[in-house]
Amino acid sequence: MARPTRTDRLPLWRGAAPVALSATLATGAFLAVFAAAYDRLPTELATHLGPDGRADDFTGRGAFAASALLLVLGTAALFAVLGHRARGSGTAARLLTATGTALPVFVGYLTVALTRANTGVSDPHAVHLPGWHAALAALAAVLAGTAGWLLAGTHPAAHRTAERPPPATADRLALAPREHVVWTRSVNSPGLWTIGAVVAVGALASGSVVGWWALLPAGVVGLLVATTARVRVTVDARGLTVAPGLLPTPRVHVPLAQITTAGTQHVSALRDFGGWGYRTRADRSGIVLRSGGALAVDRASGRTLVVTVDDATTAAAALNALADRARRTEPNEA
Repeated sequence: MARPTRTDRLPLWRGAAPVALSATLATGAFLAVFAAAYDRLPTELATHLGPDGRADDFTGRGAFAASALLLVLGTAALFAVLGHRARGSGTAARLLTATGTALPVFVGYLTVALTRANTGVSDPHAVHLPGWHAALAALAAVLAGTAGWLLAGTHPAAHRTAERPPPATADRLALAPREHVVWTRSVNSPGLWTIGAVVAVGALASGSVVGWWALLPAGVVGLLVATTARVRVTVDARGLTVAPGLLPTPRVHVPLAQITTAGTQHVSALRDFGGWGYRTRADRSGIVLRSGGALAVDRASGRTLVVTVDDATTAAAALNALADRARRTEPNEA
């Protein structure tokens, strides 16, 4: 199968550009407010607020500015790269772009609000930041994330259809003309559950030192890891669907019309994909929860989706049989 050409790639303005724009606006707003208020800021800024909105931890001006910029730009860079590498994978790429667009806005709002709250105070212990700022920051992030989702769109190659049935050499289940088949398995990843718990607990434990607003990305990462640590893999007349075990979305769906062939392979999570979870490579993506047997689905877009799951041989045979029947009956139904 030929690899995707450059024309198959997600245009930059639909992938990394929304994230870059969000980070640029957040960085610009923070730098403008920080520079304008610099002479009126105390040497030590209040950077952590307790449940009552009162300051209980402090950071120097330079360290505060550096950490704010690193957080905004680092988060944006991470999600821009992930979103661009996941191009052609549909919902996953759009979700990464939306998240990368939302987080800089959330962090940027809070850093600006915190800077303004510190402006002109002689005693940083007196700094107070009302809780409604967090609500406004979340609302702004949701709006930005929605814009990122819409701008990312879907990759044209993700909807490309296969012209021929799977090759004759591909394993198939023997299906009667009107016989239905549904195959489903759940997959757990103890390693991802552990990583998610450690990240989330570590973020909460260090909140008293760094500040809860600066630890939001760590909390989000921990939540994302935890929600992808269990998935359900389903093969039926609609194609292949991989859905989180705890949430209804995001899910990965490959219709039968986009499947050229399905097979199996042995996967080493670290060697082949560099870790666990949703992973992307130049010509393939993977939902890798463990090492071992995996379902490998070649798509008409030129990319391969790899899913580690038990009894992958049966899943591949069912997909090939269903894709074969769907392609062979299409002319008769037209």
